[in-house]
Amino acid sequence: MADATPTTPAGPSLVTKLKILGAVLALVGLECLLAYFVIPSPEDVIEAAEMRARQHSATEPDIEELTTVTDKETVEIDLKNFGITAYQPLANTTLRIDFHLYAMVNAENQSEFEDLIAQNEHRFREQVIVTLRSSEVSDLTDPSLGLLKRKILEKTNRILGKPLVKSVIFSDYSFIEQ
Repeated sequence: MADATPTTPAGPSLVTKLKILGAVLALVGLECLLAYFVIPSPEDVIEAAEMRARQHSATEPDIEELTTVTDKETVEIDLKNFGITAYQPLANTTLRIDFHLYAMVNAENQSEFEDLIAQNEHRFREQVIVTLRSSEVSDLTDPSLGLLKRKILEKTNRILGKPLVKSVIFSDYSFIEQ
């Protein structure tokens, strides 16, 4: 009988294991090196944000410029009543918002505004509804409704294609959270 010594299958040698470990470490090191050069530093991010802000302020008029009432005669134009119900699933509440909306327009632009708003009435109403439904409760309870006024003003002028609206007025505003 021959000696029956069990032979264990030979696994990878120590040199092979070290080569695999070295390759993995080299790959991780290369990824870290690439991340170091590709990901911007906090200073670079701040600088890029400031540059974008400068470009934005140079190309677009400030909202204050759009909302300032000049010496020109202005008129209030009725934009009708709105009644909006919005369900807030995270808070499990329903919001009811009712108000009457008016636009302040220069008297010389009144007929042009009325023509454009009649042509875009449904788009305008949809934008007002979407704006209010997507607003935070804190914006809806703000005594001056400043953020809502600015958003509606911007969207209205964008729909009309011209900055005809000088300001937006909320009348008979009611906000109920159930």
